[in-house]
Amino acid sequence: MNQFGWKAFLRRRFSPEEYLGLHLTIGLLLSAAALGLFACVAHFVIGRGAIVRFDNELGENLAQHREAHPSMRSFYFGVTQLGSVEFMTGLVLVVALLLLMRRKWLLAVVWMVAVAGGGLLDAGIKLVFQRERPAFRDPGILETTASFPSGHSMGSIIGYGLLAYFAMLVLPRGWVRRGVVAALIGLPFLIGSSRIYLGAHYFSDVLGGFLVGSAWLAACISGIETVRRRKRAASAIGSGSAPQPIDLGVE
Repeated sequence: MNQFGWKAFLRRRFSPEEYLGLHLTIGLLLSAAALGLFACVAHFVIGRGAIVRFDNELGENLAQHREAHPSMRSFYFGVTQLGSVEFMTGLVLVVALLLLMRRKWLLAVVWMVAVAGGGLLDAGIKLVFQRERPAFRDPGILETTASFPSGHSMGSIIGYGLLAYFAMLVLPRGWVRRGVVAALIGLPFLIGSSRIYLGAHYFSDVLGGFLVGSAWLAACISGIETVRRRKRAASAIGSGSAPQPIDLGVE
């Protein structure tokens, strides 16, 4: 590829109008960055570096805090249920049904594939690392699967992150949309903190879950945006009109 070819290629990759343009470039960069950070965390976990010492110190301090503050323990037990397999399964079914009823076929398919793919990623990575659960976990934590990464954290950032994206697509601009999106973005971090507070996971487990989940979430949103832009470009060509700027409406 000559110099002019490279320039044209880069212009297309950073063009907001191209269906393989800026959104895809940003999505791939975010996915790559998140996976790179996850690899660093995993390396330190395997090598039992400083992050492992931090995991244990934080977890033991929080175990003492739980004993002294039963009301806080109860609060976090309620929060952690919002990322449980049972709750997320019900949420997936309800959201999928609503999307299908509104004939949002693309969003419905990506929603189900994204959450199911996140579950498979979690199971596969746990199988590779086989990290034991913390010894200081709360007696109410009954999970027996491997600890790294946190499935609650990964599943919540994928599920609630996609819901935040859907809210941006369907809700009108204004404080309601901003509030809903902010709540949906903040919820996974609250769920992740509950896993650390209850001793269900180490801090690095939750961080690892967030990073892998973010990589998968970025890839899924990039996929949706690519299809939407391609459909819009094809429609514009078919009608003989110039492609219109991309807005946040669902095609």
